[in-house]
Amino acid sequence: MDDDHETKVHALADGEEHERAVSDAWEMRQRVFARLIHLEDYARMAMEKAVRILRAYFVDHRNRAPRHGTLHGLMLVGNFADTRKPIRFGREIMLFEIWAFVDHEAYKGLDRYWGRAQAVLKSELVRAVEVELSVFTLGEAERFPLDRPWLAKRYETGIVLYDTAMDPPRNSEAQAAHDRIAAAVSGLEKPQRAAFRRYRARGFDPRQLYGTLDRNMARAHMHLAEAFGALLAKVGDEPRDRCLRAYLGNHPRHNLDLFHRPCDFDLILAVIFYRRAVDRVGMMVEAHARDRPSQVVNAAAYATEFALKILLLRAGYSDDWNRDHIGVDLERALEEAQMIGLPPPSEELARLIPPLSRYRREGRTPEHADAAIEIMPPAEVVETVATLLADIGRMTGFAGLPGEQLP
Repeated sequence: MDDDHETKVHALADGEEHERAVSDAWEMRQRVFARLIHLEDYARMAMEKAVRILRAYFVDHRNRAPRHGTLHGLMLVGNFADTRKPIRFGREIMLFEIWAFVDHEAYKGLDRYWGRAQAVLKSELVRAVEVELSVFTLGEAERFPLDRPWLAKRYETGIVLYDTAMDPPRNSEAQAAHDRIAAAVSGLEKPQRAAFRRYRARGFDPRQLYGTLDRNMARAHMHLAEAFGALLAKVGDEPRDRCLRAYLGNHPRHNLDLFHRPCDFDLILAVIFYRRAVDRVGMMVEAHARDRPSQVVNAAAYATEFALKILLLRAGYSDDWNRDHIGVDLERALEEAQMIGLPPPSEELARLIPPLSRYRREGRTPEHADAAIEIMPPAEVVETVATLLADIGRMTGFAGLPGEQLP
C-alpha cells in the first residue's frame, strides 16, 4: 500500500513537473517572438529555434566540481537587432549574430561546448539563415564600457533573447517577481489588462493590439501606456539581480520583466507625452482666458517639448538619448524633428521656439516669460502651439486622444 502511495506521489510530481516545463517552453517561445516583432515570421521561428538549441547545449551536466558554469543570457546584436528596420528575406543568406553570456571562464573559448552548438545550429536551421555565435563571461560584459566601447555600443542596442534572471525556468527570486506582476495585471481594468496580455503574447505589434481594442491604434497605445503606468507603480522599476543590463540602473525602459525590449518603453512613452501635451494646451487656453501671460508661456514651453519629443520617440530615439543630448533645448529638438520628417516650421513657430527654449533652459523665470510675450502676444502663442500639436497628432495618429487628467 505504501509503495502504491509513493508511486502515485511520484507520478503526480512528475506530471506537475512536465506541465510546468511545457508551460515554461510555451512562454519562452512567445517571449522570443514578441521581442523580434520587426522580423518576418520565418526569421522569428528560426531565432526561437536557435535559442532553444543554445540553451540545451549550454547546460552543465556535471554534478561535482569543477563545474563549467551556467548560461545567463543570449542576445541578438548587429543589423538584425535594429527594430527600426523591418527585415525581409532576399536572395542572400541572413546572418544573425548572437552573443552568449556565461558565468565561468571554462565555457569561454572551448569548442567542446559552444563549438558543438554552432555546428548543430548550422545543421538545424533553414538554409537561408545562419548564426554567428560569440561567447563572453559576465565579467567581460560588465567591463565593455571601459575596455571595449565598440562592443558596449552593440551590447546596449542588442535585443535580449534569453535572460536567466527573468525568463523561465525561473529561480525563486525571479518567480516571485513574475508572480507579483501577474497579480498586479489581474487588478487592471479590462482594456488595460487586455492590452498588456496581448502585448506579452504578440509584442508591440499595433495590428495585434488594436484588433481587439476598439480597432483604434491610438487608443490601443493609450490602454497599453496606462497598463504599464499602473504596473510600474505597483511592482517598481528596479531590474532583477544578474539581469544582463542591470548595470544601467533602474530606468523603467530597462526592466525587461515588464518590457520585451527597451525600445518598447519609448514607443509607449510617446503616447504618454501626447496626452500630457494635450493637458498643457488646455492649461494654456485657460491661462489666456484668465489673462495670465506667464502661465501661458509655461504651458506652451512644456507642450512644445512634449510635442517634438513624440516624433523623436516614434522614430527610434530613446528617452535616454533625448535626456542626454536634447534635455530641454527646444531648438535642438526642433532640428532633430525636422531631420525625421517634420515639415519646416511656420514663421510663427520659428519666432516662438528660441524664447521658449531659453525659458526652459534658464530656469523658467518671470523675466524669460516676459521676453517671450514681447516677441509674440499670448493669443498667438496659444494658436501656434496648438497648431503644432494638432499637426503632430495627425502625423502620429494620436489626434483625438484625451489628456491624462481627463476621464
